[in-house]
Amino acid sequence: MKIRNIALWASVLLVVIVAAIYSFNNYLMPYYVEAPKLQVPNVVGMNKVDAARILQEFNLNPIEVGPRFDSRYREGEVFFQKPSAGMDVKERRRVYIHISGGEPLVKMPKLINKTVRDAKVTLERLGLHLGRLREIKSELPLNTIIDQEFVEGTNLDRGDSVSLHVSIGPRVGMIRVPNILGKSEKEADKILRGNNLKIGERTYIISPTVLPNTIIDQYPSYGSLLNIGDSIEVVIAKSKLLEN
Repeated sequence: MKIRNIALWASVLLVVIVAAIYSFNNYLMPYYVEAPKLQVPNVVGMNKVDAARILQEFNLNPIEVGPRFDSRYREGEVFFQKPSAGMDVKERRRVYIHISGGEPLVKMPKLINKTVRDAKVTLERLGLHLGRLREIKSELPLNTIIDQEFVEGTNLDRGDSVSLHVSIGPRVGMIRVPNILGKSEKEADKILRGNNLKIGERTYIISPTVLPNTIIDQYPSYGSLLNIGDSIEVVIAKSKLLEN
């Protein structure tokens, strides 16, 4: 009797399982697998906001990718989509839209100590423009860049203009300091007088590697600007014999 009951329940369970499989394959699966299909609209070239709205109206799921530079499209526009336009997909399918980041940024180059002409060429190679030039009196030669609007390494957009400060040279009556290092005290005095300058304070230090009476340091340094008649401080080598 018990064996008959077990066999009966086993048969019932088998029927239920077969019926469930049949229902799943013939009713439930088609509902999910054979969901309505539609064609993906073309959103390339559209602003990302409009593109997302249109895809959502088609019951699709827009996913943004980027931004990434693409010279063909303006910033914020879709430059690629996947799946592509016209493909048949099911509703709620993800559509990846790649967004353009516009023109790439360029880094501000170092222009200080370049001539105006060289600075202009450097800027144009990077897609930048030479802006306003402000003339400044300085120690640097005429038409030399002495300052720039943006520090080196600053990120700029292509097409930006860069203003510069340009040297017009020293003011009238100034003298550029000559190099007297390594000269004898007598030679240095002669050179300075020839440039309307003179030796000022003299400091003597012992130097076993330099001949006595040799200039081993000067202040201001070579290339500095002084007024006519100004003095140059010098450091002069001496031997131990001169110490006593």
